[in-house]
Order: sequence, then structure tokens, then C-alpha cells
Amino acid sequence: MDGLRNPVGKEPPEVYWKRRLVLGVGILIVILIVWALVATNSGGDPAPGTASGSSTDSTVSPAPDASDAAGSAARACGPDDVTITTTANPADVSPGALPVFDLGLAHKGASACMFDTSADGTELLITSGSDRIYSSTDCPDDGTIAAKQLILEPGANESLSITWNGQRSLPKCATVTSEPQPGTYNAAVTIQGISSEAAVFRLE
Repeated sequence: MDGLRNPVGKEPPEVYWKRRLVLGVGILIVILIVWALVATNSGGDPAPGTASGSSTDSTVSPAPDASDAAGSAARACGPDDVTITTTANPADVSPGALPVFDLGLAHKGASACMFDTSADGTELLITSGSDRIYSSTDCPDDGTIAAKQLILEPGANESLSITWNGQRSLPKCATVTSEPQPGTYNAAVTIQGISSEAAVFRLE
């Protein structure tokens, strides 16, 4: 301990005190540099997605997806919501061609609703006078009306297309031997219990 207070050596005591001072200053500088580096790394910008000063376990809720918002409109469309218009395209069907019908969907209701072409009560019905020619409900695997779901907003106008195979059908897929003959026919469409006015067309 006495050597610390009174340096012992060949050099004068001032030399030893200067050496100790230089060494102490060097150690102090090193400590200050380390402290500055630590402070800089810990005081940087907050990680993305977090606010400065907020709790580390806080979460940010994602913005609602448009499809999620649309899916919330689970209410089925009804006759008070949607009007269906059926138009034969063309009205005169050439021999060998398949009749095509354009459907216009007009939303006249006050709130959004789901229009589902695969819902119960969906049918394409072809008649000629009192003769029932064809119904898309006769066979369970009939794909005449493709399955499609639409979220219809008030004032919306959408369009669909249906193609008839030009053949007769009977309930429970019973075998049919006769074929539709040239003449005048009616095509009525009902989707999700909403019926359209019949479209008149001719098979030539």
C-alpha cells in the first residue's frame, strides 16, 4: 500500500504519477467509448410495426380484407332484392347450334345480399306450349347452371350466361328418345327462388 502512495523506483516520483495518470485517462476513454456504443445500439429507431414507448407485447390489428367484408353479407337474396331478366341470344337458333340465354341481375334492395346459383330452387325450364321440354333439376349432375356466388350491393347490375344442351329431359334422369323439333319455345330461369319472365326463342 505504501508503494501505491509513494512510488518506489529509479525514476523520480513525478514520472510514476504521470504514468498512472495517463493509464487512468486511457481506461476512462475506453469506458466512455464502450458506453457510447452501447447507448447508440439501444437507442436506435423502434422496430417496424411498433411505436416508440409502447409495450413490447402490444399487437397491431391488420386492416380488414375486402373479401372478409364481402363475406359478412351472408343474407340470401330474395325477390325483393333482385330482378332477373332472361334474354335469348340469339332469339333464332340455327340448326346444330345450342341456345344461349343471357341473364341480367339488378339489385333493387336496400342492403347487400348473397346471390348463389347453386342454391335450392335454381332451375332452367324450357317449355313449348303445354309441353315440358327440359328442366335442369331433372338430373342431379346437370351442370347447365354453373355454381357461382355473388355479393350484390344495392344498385349493382351483374350478368350471367346459360347454355341449354338442346335436349329433352325427364325427372330422375329418365331416358328420353324424342328430340326437340323446330318451333317456338320459352326459357324461364329461377335462381335461389327468384324467377324471371320467360324468354321466347325459336329453333329453326
